[in-house]
Amino acid sequence: MYGDVVSELSASSLVAALLAAPAGVALLAQLEAAQRGTVVGFEPPADSDPAAVALAAERAPAMSFGELLSCAVSAAGFLAGPWMPGAPESLSRAYLLGPSRRPIAEAVVARFGPELFGRVRLDGQQWWYSSGHEEFLRSRPAFADFGDVYGNGEFPWNGLWTVTDPPSAVHDDLFAAWEFGPGPASRWRLPVRPGARVWEIATPLDWVRLVESYPKPAPGPHYGWELPGPNQHVPQIDELLGVPDQHAARVSRTAHLLPDWAAVARDYDGVHLSWGGVPHDRGIRERPSGRGRHDAPVLVERADAVARRRVRGPRTASAAGALRHRRESWRGRVP
Repeated sequence: MYGDVVSELSASSLVAALLAAPAGVALLAQLEAAQRGTVVGFEPPADSDPAAVALAAERAPAMSFGELLSCAVSAAGFLAGPWMPGAPESLSRAYLLGPSRRPIAEAVVARFGPELFGRVRLDGQQWWYSSGHEEFLRSRPAFADFGDVYGNGEFPWNGLWTVTDPPSAVHDDLFAAWEFGPGPASRWRLPVRPGARVWEIATPLDWVRLVESYPKPAPGPHYGWELPGPNQHVPQIDELLGVPDQHAARVSRTAHLLPDWAAVARDYDGVHLSWGGVPHDRGIRERPSGRGRHDAPVLVERADAVARRRVRGPRTASAAGALRHRRESWRGRVP
């Protein structure tokens, strides 16, 4: 067990979660592809080469943490994203070949587990800024109304979003993923005071518990946050739906819950999605356990729906945006 990992997660449970999550199997496919010079770009390997898997498992521990994150950001966007036309087919192959890539997952967890799944570092927070939307931000003062939400409730517009000081190797990937630009971008150190109350999300169950504890029915569907996405067609997911134990697509739901952010803000100062929580949570679909305040058999919107937009605006304005990969949401108790 990792002493600093949320919920004292075991190595085997973290490996299993990587193999279950869409962005997790995409990362493993990308790590194997890096050892096969002919496999590049938006297409994962069509098969699994044991020699390449063994090489990836051997070389993964020698990567820097930033290099691993750069690979994870790329894989999540290009191989598993709802805007990528070939994502359903890519994920079908990635899931089917996932068990053969288990040695890579084991090597990643053994080497990077504490960094991927550690708790939030309050003194390491940064606020990233991209110019161009100041007027929009001025219309939504920070921390004023947590009922003012994006879409059907994926995140509150009035929250403040930060990122724990990321390695420089992943900066360019994050700027691209968060769609910063075209103007200049900057990073601001924004430490959070000790003692802040933080809800930690390292696995899908952590997100499920948040929604169970603070449930709010979604007012309606919000297309584009899951497969099939805007650049995909419904028949494209047929093959994916037939893959055993896939967690990337579904065809029906009985209900749809998201967090009641105003209620969360009364009890917590922030919500932290760890780096490890991103490949585990992004795109995955889960049902509540029935042990929370809402016992209906409903589907819970995954953390990836909180993970698509950028933070933009002056330091004193509300940060309109949300998680694309790893950010923390604070309700107003920052210096």
